[in-house]
Amino acid sequence: MNKTKVAKRIEKFLRKHDLDTDVRIYFNSICWDYDSSGRKTVIEDIKGSDYFEYANDETISMSFEGGLNDTLNMYNGYDLFDKFSNLDFDGHYFEMGNSWNGSFFE
Repeated sequence: MNKTKVAKRIEKFLRKHDLDTDVRIYFNSICWDYDSSGRKTVIEDIKGSDYFEYANDETISMSFEGGLNDTLNMYNGYDLFDKFSNLDFDGHYFEMGNSWNGSFFE
């Protein structure tokens, strides 16, 4: 998996659908942190497994609130959930951990 390339695809999806708030994308010992206004900060030397049980540090893990939480839990229907699920994740699939996090697996 090209983690940076997949993370950029996720980021593009988030921005396109106005879901880039209160989200963290963990990969390669860094985290892209999107605050409540959608501003992105890069945090170094960090792993998803330091923050939630179901993180997969070998691929990409995410934690989320707000709009992405609603989307991935299908609270706002299936349309955006299906669009997210159909992104090219380099042969990996996304699996929810808790209602507020998930990770990618082969």
